[in-house]
Amino acid sequence: MRTRNLSARTVTALLVSAVAVSSLAACKQATNTAKPTDTGTSTPPGPTGPVADAGPKRTYQEPPAPTEPRPVQFPDLQKFTTKNGMDVYVVENHEVPLLTAQLVVRAGTMDDEQLAEMTASMLGEGTKTRKKAKIDEEIEFVGGSLGAGAGVHDTSVFSQVMKKDVKLALTLMADEVMNPAFPADALAKLKDQAKTALKAQKSDADGLADTLFGMVAYPEGHPYGRPMPTEATIDAVDLDAIKKFHSGFYRSNNAYLILSGDITPAEAQPLVEGIFGKWKPIEGAAPTNPLNGFKDYKLPQKMVVHLVDRPGSAQTEVRIGNLALARKHPDWIKFDMASDILGGGSTGRLFLDVREEKGLTYGVYSRMKAGQAPGTWLIWTKTKTKTTGEMLTALFGHIKKMRTEDPTQREYDEVLTQAIGSFPLGIETADQIAGRVRTLLTFNLPTDYWKTYRDEVRKVQIGDIKAMARKYMHEVPVVVVVGRADKIESLVKGALPDATIVHYNTDLECVDKSPLCAANQPRPGSSAPAPAPAPGPAAVSDKPKAAAAAAPPK
Repeated sequence: MRTRNLSARTVTALLVSAVAVSSLAACKQATNTAKPTDTGTSTPPGPTGPVADAGPKRTYQEPPAPTEPRPVQFPDLQKFTTKNGMDVYVVENHEVPLLTAQLVVRAGTMDDEQLAEMTASMLGEGTKTRKKAKIDEEIEFVGGSLGAGAGVHDTSVFSQVMKKDVKLALTLMADEVMNPAFPADALAKLKDQAKTALKAQKSDADGLADTLFGMVAYPEGHPYGRPMPTEATIDAVDLDAIKKFHSGFYRSNNAYLILSGDITPAEAQPLVEGIFGKWKPIEGAAPTNPLNGFKDYKLPQKMVVHLVDRPGSAQTEVRIGNLALARKHPDWIKFDMASDILGGGSTGRLFLDVREEKGLTYGVYSRMKAGQAPGTWLIWTKTKTKTTGEMLTALFGHIKKMRTEDPTQREYDEVLTQAIGSFPLGIETADQIAGRVRTLLTFNLPTDYWKTYRDEVRKVQIGDIKAMARKYMHEVPVVVVVGRADKIESLVKGALPDATIVHYNTDLECVDKSPLCAANQPRPGSSAPAPAPAPGPAAVSDKPKAAAAAAPPK
């Protein structure tokens, strides 16, 4: 039998609590027995007794008009190039002794999805000079961070440390990209994790909808429209393939370094030269950009609904949209504002109508996806199974309204104010600024893009909104729905009677023998090899550029 000894302090606390409870009970009794004052009106009692007169309705003043935004200046971007061809960009910020470093290698999932991801993940599994535990210990000892990850267009090795520890951070980053050990047991672990993630992806309606949307929107074989991997493609990755991928892409003149924070170019240059000086450059040709092989982008010519049958779904995932424009296209800012008026947040038309008025969903938004080649624009939402038809009708109604009517002055003013006012919040930290610089370099934007961003936003006129909607929100979009086919197919036909429905399973395999199936289909057991080098040494600097990158689809 367990016993506890109560201290004097504990006993005192219990006595105080008991007195408080007694007093509260007495107050409640007095309140409940008091006779309400007769007001001369008869008020039906509610579930908890009579309701007092609420008095006059409270009114609120309109908030003051926003003031003119304060000037904000994006920091200067300074550059030098190492002797072995690596470009280094320095953005000074001396407010705090902190530094963010991003080493970006021009090798992403568009080059090879499995190899890019697994190579990046294995960088942190140890080098020829340091075990994984040693790397983790060294960076944690100084309170810093170190990691790596593959994106669509490139791979980043990143670190954040205090200024006094910048040499250590750069040394660890250089060791990981120049001397990776690629242990076999780490690869086996990554494969198991990838297979687990694949199973989760197949059971996630949100992921299925996004993946199928890309598979449908892009031409066959396009890196932006790849289907889900298979266990066979994951198993096909071996150490030899990873080493070959690393050797072909991870070179000094196929990478650049961003240093943002408390450092000057004069401090950075000897440090970088000393640490990265032995990193070998590519001799001759650099790997080609796989996007350069795609010059013709087409839009749907007839209404097709791509339906994924997901038994057991309690709701329907919906995606409506189309190919739009590349990130570097001069219409980007104007169309971004048009998209925000429709579904940029809680003040967008979709949110105010489809969620607040009609109650069809908890969230409905429109979004643009950036690309070196044309990216996508789409509406993202989900709804109850029984309201699938109502949702489709509402969304198509809003697309039509965007294409045929100008926004109100209030809608235009709110989006303009939001774009201008929120910009300073996105460049407050060294990490945020490094991210903006990476955007410049990934999408080949002008070096003064962020310096002139707010001025360019101010140039957008209210009449541009409808023009952008007519140009990039198409009447015949790509439509993807994921849910219970036996419940929603009739609802889809009711909302879109002229549409053809094409069916898919949760492996995103088209189960119909139809030319309208997604151009990109799963190919069990296949694994796309890394692209062959292009002729000519000029390809090194041309890697970020994609053919027809600025051209919208036809």
